[in-house]
Amino acid sequence: MANPSKETLPASPKVTMHNTLVRASHGLNLGEKRLVSLAVAKLSPKAAALPTKPIRISAHEFAEEYGLDQSDAYKQLRAAQEKLWNRTIRHIEHYGKNGTKVEVVKMRWVTSARYKDHEGEIGISFSPEIAQFLVQLKKHFTSYQLRQAAALRSVYSWRLYENLQSHESLGKWKVDIERFHAVMETPKSYQTNFAQTRRWVLEPAISELAEKCALDVTVEPEKRGRRIVALVFSFEPIRQMALPFNLESVKPTALTESE
Repeated sequence: MANPSKETLPASPKVTMHNTLVRASHGLNLGEKRLVSLAVAKLSPKAAALPTKPIRISAHEFAEEYGLDQSDAYKQLRAAQEKLWNRTIRHIEHYGKNGTKVEVVKMRWVTSARYKDHEGEIGISFSPEIAQFLVQLKKHFTSYQLRQAAALRSVYSWRLYENLQSHESLGKWKVDIERFHAVMETPKSYQTNFAQTRRWVLEPAISELAEKCALDVTVEPEKRGRRIVALVFSFEPIRQMALPFNLESVKPTALTESE
């Protein structure tokens, strides 16, 4: 039986995936998203193939990366690993003349999952079917700092962040409303009630991206008649307030005894 791979995180770990995978339906909760992202960050997108051995992730590094208590980190890590075993990726491929025909493709995230009892670590092997989206990447991929997204506490925020990053050079993302719901995997009730989508998906995610990722995001619904058919996101980094150019001119305030 193969031992888990000894890959370690680089100094500034990045999550890099082909845009097809970024825009697919991931079917992951927050714990699973954290696990997958940490494992992806251990890969080299220029590698010729996926590792032959399982990728090892310890509770210690999971806790450090996501700001968790180590005991809680292992519980979350184990739960994520158990659920990831049954998770699938769903994406749509267009083919035929002018891409008018559609094929729905489902692939598993992993082909093996293991853990060392009482040793605080797990191991996973990505499915060969998704290798094309994780290694040998030369174009049409998205890359972002893991630590930029690690503070996010909502899968909606994380998925929105990834999709915005895939359009970073434009600073704009226009997406059909049906496609948006598929990517974000919103409940059916939200898909027929945009007020629910705005209240429970868009507003919290946009607020969290501003707070945690310093990303200023606005969204405008595009209508056809009274029906919303698309969403147009505009985004840019939030610029930090400039410090006074002449610090010597800023005099300290004297403290009073009551202070």
